[in-house]
Amino acid sequence: MISDPKPIMKAMHAQELKSLVESGLYKPDPSLIASAMLSRRGVRELLTTPSLGEAGRTPPPAAAPRQAA
Repeated sequence: MISDPKPIMKAMHAQELKSLVESGLYKPDPSLIASAMLSRRGVRELLTTPSLGEAGRTPPPAAAPRQAA
């Protein structure tokens, strides 16, 4: 028995919405997309990084010391 059906319902809704968007039957409001993207921490961090390298790329991570195989 499923104790909380909400995550499953949310996943089903997301998949249904994705298929509607991909088929062109639903065109979401760009401001809603922006709000949803900004609500995700990873996107906020990407957009608020202090500087971007050449060609708009994020700087590479600090190099870790190499270890022998």
